[in-house]
Amino acid sequence: MKRLSGSDQIFLSLETRDWHQHIAGMTVLKPGDGEPLTFDKAVERLEERLDLAPKFRWRLKHVPFGLDRPGWIEDDRFDIRRHVRRVGVPQPGGREEVAGLLGQIMSTQLNRKIPLWEFWYIDGLDNGRVAFVLKFHHALLDGMAGASLATVISDLSPDAESPPVPDDIETAGPTPTDQELILRSIIPNARTPFRIARYIGEAANRGLAMLDYQRKSENPPKMIGVPKTPWNDKIGPRRNVAFASVSLDDAKAIRAEHGVKINDVVLALVASAFRDYLLERDALPDESLVVGVPVSTRAKDDKALDNKIANMSVTLPTEVEDPVERLVKIHANSQSSKEMTEAMRARSIQSLGETAPPLMLNLAVSALHRTGAVAAIPTAMNAVVSNVPGPPFPLYFAGSEVTGMFPGSVIMEGMGLNVTVLSYIDRIDIGLSADPELVPDLWEMADLLPKAMNDLMVGSGLGDATPVTDAFGY
Repeated sequence: MKRLSGSDQIFLSLETRDWHQHIAGMTVLKPGDGEPLTFDKAVERLEERLDLAPKFRWRLKHVPFGLDRPGWIEDDRFDIRRHVRRVGVPQPGGREEVAGLLGQIMSTQLNRKIPLWEFWYIDGLDNGRVAFVLKFHHALLDGMAGASLATVISDLSPDAESPPVPDDIETAGPTPTDQELILRSIIPNARTPFRIARYIGEAANRGLAMLDYQRKSENPPKMIGVPKTPWNDKIGPRRNVAFASVSLDDAKAIRAEHGVKINDVVLALVASAFRDYLLERDALPDESLVVGVPVSTRAKDDKALDNKIANMSVTLPTEVEDPVERLVKIHANSQSSKEMTEAMRARSIQSLGETAPPLMLNLAVSALHRTGAVAAIPTAMNAVVSNVPGPPFPLYFAGSEVTGMFPGSVIMEGMGLNVTVLSYIDRIDIGLSADPELVPDLWEMADLLPKAMNDLMVGSGLGDATPVTDAFGY
């Protein structure tokens, strides 16, 4: 069987009743002039493409007693009907009703006894549109791989034929017995104390590298004393979602004008939205906010559907009023964070998921939550902001045009807000995910993002922001 990596195992171990570890992407579709897109047609097209994503036919095989990391095995009872759902959106079927439905889908965990994904077909959208939601566990693949998967199940033209299935389809291999798995775990478990000792040493080396960079850098990333916001609190199982879209061409124009990165522009939009949202509630901290930014470690030619990500912390100068000045500072902070991340990654460290067996990790996570100790851990970041490059060309699904792709992602204990952006052709679609108890008015924050883009464009002398075609047809 295909053994899970240490990173994949971490996503399984961290999952609790309140802390879901799945990702979702909602694709909005505009049916063509021909045959309408029905539920049966959508499922038929999805099933045709599963051979191009064989991992979606694999399920977890746990090692007895959690003695070693589980693996992926072929699901010999695979039935696509166990993974597909059909649901109608409440009327009038606009973006807020669709987002409310996605929030409900995000609020329930996946069934670990079958392959870890679901496909939701949503009809009843206004303007004759339909949508589907692809929801999958983070242990199965990361956001970058998820975006790649979107191109696998889609077409480049409305009348495209299904691509041929390659002869060398990856398989999970033969399924071992429980007895074999127990025997295989004996030697790795005997080495656990040595792996833990090595992990402590490697972690200490990384810590020294971080301190050394902090000491030498003129602009070190903020690592301690992160201020609290209303969403930095204990999370529950419910999720709410909101959307926004801005022009990718505008982001490129700002990048060229100021010599920054597209990701810096994204962070500047988020910083502006956070600042305005908190100012309206008299809750803006005096100090800068800090966000976690996932960084892909995937090689350019790596098409594997798995997790290959690292994380860096970036300081957002939300106390700065001028949007252009804020952008310039974010660029400097991002460069400093990237340099420190690279300095730390130069000191190799084994994943914690490879160091300790699942039994030990699961007991530790359970104890942290049961005792309330997890809530006492100091806030390390205020939110996660993830930027996923999507396809720069139009996509079609079963003859229907893809008009927008909106992500939903993971929030963490003590950090009940996630902002994930996905570029598609000439647009940037933004999905905000939160705990509704902590951010009940998430749409107000989402609507501040296009305003932030306009403020940056005007402040940069580039004119007003470019209107973006509404994915829902308004």
